[in-house]
Amino acid sequence: MKKSYEKAQRRKEGGVSYKHDLGQHFLYDEALLSALVKSTGVSKEDNVLEIGPGSGMLTRELCREAGQVIAVEVDQDVLPYLRVKTEECDNLAIVVGDIRKQPIHELCQPLGDDFFVIANIPYNITTPIFDLLWESKLPIRQISVMVQKEVADKLAAKPGDAAYGLLSARCSYYCEAEIEAIVPAEAFTPPPKVDSAFIHLRMRKEPIAPVTNEKLLMRMIKDGFGHRRKTLTNALKGIVDSQLLTQAMDSLGLLPTARAEELSMESWIALSNACAR
Repeated sequence: MKKSYEKAQRRKEGGVSYKHDLGQHFLYDEALLSALVKSTGVSKEDNVLEIGPGSGMLTRELCREAGQVIAVEVDQDVLPYLRVKTEECDNLAIVVGDIRKQPIHELCQPLGDDFFVIANIPYNITTPIFDLLWESKLPIRQISVMVQKEVADKLAAKPGDAAYGLLSARCSYYCEAEIEAIVPAEAFTPPPKVDSAFIHLRMRKEPIAPVTNEKLLMRMIKDGFGHRRKTLTNALKGIVDSQLLTQAMDSLGLLPTARAEELSMESWIALSNACAR
């Protein structure tokens, strides 16, 4: 047996600490991983970007189901185990580095159009990864990822839900969200403090409605939720002329007391379009 494999095996089973600063919580349940990968709908006609392959268990399942897989791993110490676990995967390319510091378009170019992102995302960089993928304009068909259940609830939340906030609104602009499964903390090694969820984010080809000024829209959403205790007329006064904002809200039937969490994405788009004129 290779020494690199034995070292990595001791890391998994011999009490060597996982790197909490990298948000490492690995799944070793092959039946669960297989079911989750199958739930994505990925096939041999599809290519996949995996972020944070870690132990390689999910990577191996992805290689079985997909055409080509590019896996990006930042942790040098886990690479020996990852490489041994996937040594029979001839459709895998491992990239060493932080996904946030990679030339993302160049990295994903071999995957072609309509590729999948499937990953057990490091929990400490969940939001930056979503920002990276959503704002990249990459030709992604679907993002299917394991995240903390609280984050999944926010991603899938609608106006009126307790979890609805900035992440929910931004997600609804770029994607359609569906929670596939709740995964208890004890299923992971080491177990996180909270349960997790596997969620599908199906990317929209076009916004849910035409957008006049996307930059203005995103700034209004960010400031609206950033001052969610305030009414929109107060939260957005630093971005949009107060009189114009009042007229726009009135024309859309929004009350002067309306707050960010009351608006659907359609309403946000309509409001920003009215203010962009």
